[in-house]
Amino acid sequence: MNLNIMAVTGNPALHSLSPVLMNAAIQTNGLPYRYLRLPATSAQEAINTFNALDMKGMNVTAPFKREIIPFLDHLTENAKKADAVNCVYRQEDGLWGDNTDITGVELTLKQFPDYLQKGKMLVIGSGGAANAVIIAGQNLGLEVTVAARNQEAIAVLKDKYNILTASLKHITSTVNNFPIIVQALPAGAVVFDPNVLTADHVVLDANYKNSIFEKPAQTIGFHFLSGRNWLVNQAVPAFKTFTGSDVDAEVMYEALDNYHLDYQGRIALTGFMGVGKTTAGRELAYELNYRFIDMDHELERREGMKITEIFEKKGEDYFRKIESDLLLEYADEVDIILSCGGGTVKQEANRQILRDNFVTLWLYAPAAYCIDGLDVSNRPLLQCENRLEVAQNMLQERIPLYADCAYGIISVDQLTKKQTAQKLYEQIVDTFGI
Repeated sequence: MNLNIMAVTGNPALHSLSPVLMNAAIQTNGLPYRYLRLPATSAQEAINTFNALDMKGMNVTAPFKREIIPFLDHLTENAKKADAVNCVYRQEDGLWGDNTDITGVELTLKQFPDYLQKGKMLVIGSGGAANAVIIAGQNLGLEVTVAARNQEAIAVLKDKYNILTASLKHITSTVNNFPIIVQALPAGAVVFDPNVLTADHVVLDANYKNSIFEKPAQTIGFHFLSGRNWLVNQAVPAFKTFTGSDVDAEVMYEALDNYHLDYQGRIALTGFMGVGKTTAGRELAYELNYRFIDMDHELERREGMKITEIFEKKGEDYFRKIESDLLLEYADEVDIILSCGGGTVKQEANRQILRDNFVTLWLYAPAAYCIDGLDVSNRPLLQCENRLEVAQNMLQERIPLYADCAYGIISVDQLTKKQTAQKLYEQIVDTFGI
C-alpha cells in the first residue's frame, strides 16, 4: 500500500480539527495521503517523528511554532516576519517552514476589498495570533493599530512591526474609527460591547465558536467572520504546499459542518509487535477505569492454543479471519482499551472498523526498539536469524496501514511502557475531558 503521511503536531494535538479539513480535501482529490494528529512533548520529538516516517508535510500548533525553527533549513518570508512556523514541508534543498496563519488572515479579509481600500485595521490582543494578524494586515497594505492589556507585549509589537497603538480604556469610542476589527483573544474575553458596532464593520474573531460578535452581527448587520474562516483559509494553502493540489475551500467548510466525534470511551491501540500496546494499554485502562482487552490473548483463550500453534495448524488466513470477527465484536463496547495485534491492520476490513468505531492511536517506535528484549517464542513471523532486518521490513510495510486507520500517532521511542501509558493518559484526558 502506497500512502503519504501528513500530520498536525502540538501539545496537546488530539483535539485538532486540521485532520477533518485535510482528509476531506484528500478524499475529494483522490490522493494517496492520510493526515493525522501527532501529540508531542517537544518540537524535537515532533521533527524526529516527521523525519522517521518521511512525512510530506506537518502543521505546527502551540507550543511549538517557534521551538520548531532550529530544526528547519529554510524559512519563507512570512515565517521570518512572524518568527513562527505553522507549516513544515520538504523540498530538495531541505526542510522549509512557512506561516500560513498569515495567509489565512489575508484570504479571509480579501473577501471584502471595499473595506481593505479604507486602509485601516484594529487588532485587539497581543499574543501569538496577533502577530499573524498584524503581518497579514501590513501585507495587505493596511495601517495596523493594536490594543491590548499587556503593555510589555504591546511595546515589543510596536518595535517589531512599527504599529500604532490604542488604549483599551477608551476602546468603545475607538472601534468605530476602524472598518476592519480583528479580535485575537481567548474565548469568552470581552473588552467592549459589540452592540456599539455598525453595519459598516468587518469583524474577525479568532475563536471558532461562541463568539461574542455572532448574535450582534445578525442584529446590526456587520460582516462577522469566525476563527472557522481563518482555520480553513490557512489550511487551503498548506494543503497545496503539502500535496501540490488545489482544493475548494467549500470542501473543508462542509467537512467542518458535518464533523462530530461521539467519544464513547472506545480506544484502540495499534502498532508493531513489542511497541508496548499491552503493557501501556493495561496501565492506561487502570488509570481511566476502563476495561482492558488484549486481542492476541483473547484469541488464544478462545482457541485454546498459542498464536504460533494457530498459525501452524490453521494458517494465517484463519487467524486473520477470527481476528476480524473479534474486532467487530468489540466495535460497540464502551469504556474499553483494545490492544490490537501487530498485524490487525493488514486487513482493509479491520482498518475500516478501526476508523469508524474507535479512537485509534498508533504507537510508533523504530523496529530496533520494538524487538529489543522481545520474547519471540509466540511471534511466528520473527522466528528467524536476521530478526532485526525482517522486523524493519515488516514495520516499513505496515507503516501505511497503521496510518490508514489511525486517529493519532503517539511516538514512544525513548519511553518506558509506564511513560507511554502516562503520555496516553494525559493526551486523552486533555482532549476528551474524562
